[in-house]
Amino acid sequence: MLLLIIFAGCNEILEDVEPPTSVSGELVLTTEDGVNALRSRLYSIMRANSGFTTQYMVAPSAFTDETRARTGATRYVNLNVAVGTSGTAHISAAGAVYGLINVANHIISGVEDGVVPAEVLNRYRGEAYALRAFAMHTLVRAWGYEPGNYGQGPESNWDKGIIIRTEPTLDVADADNRPRSSVEEAYAQIIQDLEQARTLLAGYNDNNTYVTEAFAVGLLARVHLYAGNWAEAASLAQEAINISGRTLETSESGVAGMFFETQGGHPEALFKIVVDPNTEPIAGSNVNEGLAAFTSSQWVSQVPTQKVLDLYNVGDYRREHWYQPCFNSQQGTPVGGCEDVNEPGVSTNKWNGDKGNLADDIPYMRVAELYLIWAEAAAKAANSPSAGAEPLQTLKDARNAGSIPSEALASMQAFEDEILNERIRELIVEGHRFWDLKRLGRDVRHPDGSIKMFADSYRILAPIGTNARDVNPLLEENPVYN
Repeated sequence: MLLLIIFAGCNEILEDVEPPTSVSGELVLTTEDGVNALRSRLYSIMRANSGFTTQYMVAPSAFTDETRARTGATRYVNLNVAVGTSGTAHISAAGAVYGLINVANHIISGVEDGVVPAEVLNRYRGEAYALRAFAMHTLVRAWGYEPGNYGQGPESNWDKGIIIRTEPTLDVADADNRPRSSVEEAYAQIIQDLEQARTLLAGYNDNNTYVTEAFAVGLLARVHLYAGNWAEAASLAQEAINISGRTLETSESGVAGMFFETQGGHPEALFKIVVDPNTEPIAGSNVNEGLAAFTSSQWVSQVPTQKVLDLYNVGDYRREHWYQPCFNSQQGTPVGGCEDVNEPGVSTNKWNGDKGNLADDIPYMRVAELYLIWAEAAAKAANSPSAGAEPLQTLKDARNAGSIPSEALASMQAFEDEILNERIRELIVEGHRFWDLKRLGRDVRHPDGSIKMFADSYRILAPIGTNARDVNPLLEENPVYN
């Protein structure tokens, strides 16, 4: 929380300059090799922290009605029941967030002009702006309500967001105590960062293993969706689709293999982190924290609920290929206990570690999400389900999922229900379900439909905790937790 950045072992290219275990911040910021290593650090922080990997992708499903632990499994059981060993369980990743923000701050304002070519530095800064915004939005949606949703909580005027940090911190003495900004201030900073990113990244869309212009614009669409800016969200989603150069997979084989690195390799991804299975463990250990270890291989901990499986129509390519019988591919043996969660006893194999060593590349936004943003936002901007029908049907057609049910077009409430169901079908274990329910003021339910957490419960917000508040006395805890 003190935002101290330690440049330890940034890159082998620095080994001949200083010992890799102690690379000075000044060297990193004033040499071309150092700046390149700092840029790499942006992405390695994401891969190395559960807050941007397993917790980011799988936890929002476990916290709601999408997944449950099979009998005998333990990972994320605390989120299934919303109670941990030290109190209320929730999703938050403040340490990872501020670590990423600080590295981004160094690239944005710590590197002097001329250290690397101007065009290169502008691109790096664009990536840093986008990922700083991504990190801030990841945390503000956990710590705070969405703009305009304050009344759903126990204090009608509770609008506290996050601590905004936009200056680089090299030394602990540079870190100061600050109070939380308002939610509006946080969203304003996020939107400003993404506008900067889209400008600096203009034309960079070919290589989705780095942040692209399309990702910055797509993330801007997502942020406006959360903020309730419907017209902006719909327009930006369409723009991101167009400039990405990527299309929906429409064939059965394409949909079947899109998440497998040895087949599709995420053709719909606007931005993905590439993971080397031999040298880059996810969140420290693929065996314990890898996405595949949680969902399809090794521990097979969180498996889809029957509610999820019942949402698919017969013939839907996703139902046919994104789920498999529970099987530990590491040991080569079937896994029991899944049938207690869903009747066929299946897991989701979006993350299956097919690169080896339980490693998966990690896509943070796909074209399919943009169609869903477009559909929801267009309907709400026009206050008419028909305004969002075309993009929703386009996605359904691509997945062989049939037509939009006529009843879903009868009212805005029914259309929102259908959007939420389609987001389950398409985005399960990709990091969305809990945040969708929260931003829309929906109760969080167990798979059987019973209430797990009312929308106006204080538990909708994540606790900040005593460790962070002991360091910074200006940091206010969320209501009731204190």
